[in-house]
Parts: sequence; C-alpha cells; structure tokens
Amino acid sequence: MSRYQAIALDMDGTLLNRDHKISSATRAALAQARAHDIKVLLVTGRHFMTARPFHHELALDTPIICSNGAYLYDPVQERILAGDPLAVAPLTTLLEEVQAQQMGALFHLGDGIGYLGCEEHVGRMRLWSATQPDHLKVSLLPAEDIESWLQSPIWKLELFNQDPGRLHRFVGEVVERLPFTRDWAAPYAVELVQPGCSKGNRLAQWAASEGIAMENLVAFGDNNNDVSMFEQVGLAVAMGNAAPQIQAHADRVTADHNEDGIALALQRWVLPA
Repeated sequence: MSRYQAIALDMDGTLLNRDHKISSATRAALAQARAHDIKVLLVTGRHFMTARPFHHELALDTPIICSNGAYLYDPVQERILAGDPLAVAPLTTLLEEVQAQQMGALFHLGDGIGYLGCEEHVGRMRLWSATQPDHLKVSLLPAEDIESWLQSPIWKLELFNQDPGRLHRFVGEVVERLPFTRDWAAPYAVELVQPGCSKGNRLAQWAASEGIAMENLVAFGDNNNDVSMFEQVGLAVAMGNAAPQIQAHADRVTADHNEDGIALALQRWVLPA
C-alpha cells in the first residue's frame, strides 16, 4: 500500500504533452493510482472552462484548483466552492493603466474568460474550444463593458505583451505598487491573483477538508506557480522540462512531459510495488 493519499497535477508542461494531450501511459498510471485509492487532483493556472475537458477525460471525482489557486471548482455541481477574487479597488486602478497603455489582458470570470486584445491567444482558444462537446466549450467574452465585470468576482488577471521588455517595465512601474501576487508564466505573460492565493495554499485547504496530511501528497509541476506546492507536500516531483531553478525546489526530477514523466515517476516512487 502506498503512503500517499493524493496526487496533485499541474497541467501545462506537466500532465499535458507538447500537443496538449494526456498520453495513454499517463492515463493508465493515474487510473492505477486511483485503483489504489489515491485521489487525483488537477491544480492549474487555467480557468475552469479550459481545465474541465481533461478532468472529464480522466473521469475524476475531485474538484479542480484553478487560476493559480484563486478558487476551487466542482465540475459536478458546476460551481466555485471556495475562493478569493481580486480586490476591486486596486484592480480598477490597474485596469485604467492596462487600457491606457494598451496591454493585452485575459480576465478569469465566473461565467467565462474575458479578453482585451490578445487576439492571437484567444484565437487559439476559440479553435480548441470548437473541438469540444457543447457542454465543455469555453465562453470567450470581449471586453465591451469592463465596468460591469468589476461588479462580479474576477479571479485572475493575465497580462500580455509581445514585447517582453515593455511588459516588464509595465509590471515594474504599475503592477509592483499594487497588492497582487505575481507569477511569470512566460517572458510575455504575467498572472495576477489575490495575495494569499497560490496552488500550494489552496491545495492545503482542500487536503485539510479531506483529512489528508500534506506529507501524504505528491505534487507534479514544471513552472514558477508550482513551487508553492513543492514547498508543502511530502513528495515534490519536477518534470524534466522544468527549468533548473524549478527543479531545485523538488525532491525528485522525472522525465520530460513529452516522455511520460508522470507515469514513470508514479511507477518508481508512488505506486505499491
């Protein structure tokens, strides 16, 4: 019997390969883990609408930790169970600068993903969404009335600019003086959530509700927003494609996400012999 009771999985660069798919070997290893009564949980920076098709594919019975830990979403009840949205006052200040300086932005809303600019990124999401069944499609909302969005929770804001230098200057001059937690997803993209929100903290909240000690969790990840999980779980596994500074926070390093790294790690370190 394994000492581990749950597996927390980052998605992009971890669960999903370069074609944004779950390999058959990974799917089989996760099914084997569940057969040993180990819970499997998706923990992602994604909005719930872009995460739930994979939750559906794996036939999971757990909620999804979304938007870098901003909230916990239940796909069965189709509702957010717990979360901490961005504070309205600093967000309003930020959005004035975003529009004035023509930054691209994605808004993680309760009823979809809002967008300002980001046409190329949104176009890719729209094409992917078109391949999904109707009940799993993504609602993409153009920013026609940002004021109305501010009346409801905004869980995460992603800022984009194809000029990384310009985005870094914007963050230094505007974002850093506002109370947000920042995660750089890429040189051209930064993600903002409410202070205190992180994948690790929301995972700890979920584990406590399940009566699971964090030392009995395994977490897989490859990027900056996964470090908060690595710091709290019993076994932290970095993917082979993770940068060296991310791997340094892990207990183990497995193979690349395109080489069945999760499946290999589960067989080596998690599943009963």
